[in-house]
Amino acid sequence: MSRPKLRNWCAGITTAAVCIAGTLPAGAAPGGYFCDPSGVANEAFGASVRELEDINADGRWEFLAGQPGWTADNGRVLLWFGAAARPMAPDRAWTGSGGERFGASLANIGDVNGGGKADFAVGAPLADLAGTDRGRVYVFYGESLASGTAALQADLIIEGQNGGDNFGWSVSAAGDFDGDGRADFIVGAPRNDSTASDAGAAYVIYGASGGPSANLGNATVLTGEIAGDLFGWSVSDAGNFLAGSGNCVAVGAPSNNTHGGMDGGAVYVYRGRTDGGAPDSVADFTGGTSAAAAAFGQYGFAVRNAGRWNADAYDDLAVGAPYSDAAGNEAGRVEIIFGAASPSTTGDRYANGEVALNHFGWSLARAHNVLGTSAEDVLIGAPGSNIPAADAGRAYIFRGGQASQETAANLDIYADVPLRAGTEAGDLYGTAVASAGDFDGDGIWDLAIAAPAGNSEPSGAVSGFVHLLHSSAGPVAAQLQSWRAAWVPGAGGGQVDVAFALSEPAGAIARIDLSRCARDAQGRPLTPVSVWSGPAADGAARVGILACDGSSYRFLDAGPVGVPDGGSLAYTVTATTTDGRTLPLGELAGPSGRMPAWGLAVGAFPNPSSAAPALSFRALPGDRVTVNIFDVRGRLVRHLLDGEGTGAFGPVAWDGLDLAGRPVAGGVYFLCAHSSEGTRSLRLTMVR
Repeated sequence: MSRPKLRNWCAGITTAAVCIAGTLPAGAAPGGYFCDPSGVANEAFGASVRELEDINADGRWEFLAGQPGWTADNGRVLLWFGAAARPMAPDRAWTGSGGERFGASLANIGDVNGGGKADFAVGAPLADLAGTDRGRVYVFYGESLASGTAALQADLIIEGQNGGDNFGWSVSAAGDFDGDGRADFIVGAPRNDSTASDAGAAYVIYGASGGPSANLGNATVLTGEIAGDLFGWSVSDAGNFLAGSGNCVAVGAPSNNTHGGMDGGAVYVYRGRTDGGAPDSVADFTGGTSAAAAAFGQYGFAVRNAGRWNADAYDDLAVGAPYSDAAGNEAGRVEIIFGAASPSTTGDRYANGEVALNHFGWSLARAHNVLGTSAEDVLIGAPGSNIPAADAGRAYIFRGGQASQETAANLDIYADVPLRAGTEAGDLYGTAVASAGDFDGDGIWDLAIAAPAGNSEPSGAVSGFVHLLHSSAGPVAAQLQSWRAAWVPGAGGGQVDVAFALSEPAGAIARIDLSRCARDAQGRPLTPVSVWSGPAADGAARVGILACDGSSYRFLDAGPVGVPDGGSLAYTVTATTTDGRTLPLGELAGPSGRMPAWGLAVGAFPNPSSAAPALSFRALPGDRVTVNIFDVRGRLVRHLLDGEGTGAFGPVAWDGLDLAGRPVAGGVYFLCAHSSEGTRSLRLTMVR
């Protein structure tokens, strides 16, 4: 894994008209996945992840994932409402524009507008407005969320101060920093030049009735010490870290040279007020690494409130130095600084990466009391881990109160569990980590670990995935590693292709019970139908036979006659092991939509084309279908068709002109067909 100075994931291109489905197995299973099954390579799904307190009053927390490489770096953020027992598409989606990398950072910022719901902020650090890469932050209030473009749906947009600042590179809750009873938040701008070139800055933005101000003149501005500090690369709330009654914030400056040698890095803590007055901008605490080999470690690359890690009355800090050489070349290091009236400036506990180039400490999350001890735990990402494959990545739990560890091999380990078997290499699992709150509603904290360079499902593109771990199962691999159920196009009678994978080896499974379940329009379950009970057969999948290849299973179900009107189709899976254990994997979502006759599709030839290509579409017989051309910003270029499908491909004409009758310029466009089945899109390249 090369040494990065920016989290600059490469961008891919897809279309704003595509409806994305996430996949999350049942709450009864210990783990599951979010991904973009239509993913395009290098879109970095999961480059940022964050939990959000329950906003739809169902007793479960919500989950956010950023995809900053989406559509030529425009970026996108997806939100899922918590659920206990079904895979699902995202419930809300917002898109950026202009290559701003919307979704590069995310934060649950509390109720900053007094609306009674949790709010969240999204960073877009490459936004250009009166200056290239000036950056901006979008704020969304939890009580009124509607999908769409961020510029139209965000409740507040805050622009960075200067070109090149990268305002929004990092963002975090700040607690009630000024003591006025409102939640506040903090935003990093690590390339800000106010003190010196790239010294960096961070802005504490204050909550208010009706919402915060978009004017940074009303914020408290914190700045780096010297040129090149990159102060603001990471930011975090810090609770009562300094032992007083005021809330604190912490800021990382991983390229600082004054506290640990060249690029040794530093972390700064600022104490807030309790009387509603304006806090000052003078650091109340400055810390550096305790490692003997401090230079180039980039201490402060990640900083996070660790909660009551040592189980006393004060919040502690976790600080990552992913390039630390303390245990080998760039193995990485994480230090815990105990909160106190006068904290240690070099950390109280530490853990080093397992081997060279692990980059242990790249990401950090407050895991709360996830392992059921008396103290809070810290989740740590090491995306450079080469176990079991190059840059596969790992994540670890540093248990609250645990002794210092010379190697992370002694911590609780979460190994990469790829969404597509055998694709661990290059996943960068652990690039982003987060608590997932209580997503499944079982009263126990859950965890999320992202692999933004992992292969998605079913497209197989290197577009990223997020692994959700239901923590009630402990730090072990998920019993259910993946799940898919899809209609088979053209199969008479309603054939469904069911595929799933288990962490248990095939030799350890004595029997699989698979049942088809349907619910009517009111959500009432209909009589389940057993479609398989017994050991799996070896070899390729056949209709009505559950086949197994290693730990992956496939079944072609020819029984369903379609989803009841307004209802849904699902499957239940129970595995019985050779040693007598029963693994109930819960109710898993069946194929979405109604049974297709052939399925919605679009085509074009030649592509790329120097003239108007020959275009075609297919839709279900009698289905109303519209066909349009859009540009890369999602703007309508030409309306081509409003008609009905026949079940077969038919031509659609485009003369290469836009709405005004002018020839379109060379570049990328999208052919989009929409019907009751959803939207299908095809990228077109015009060469002029």
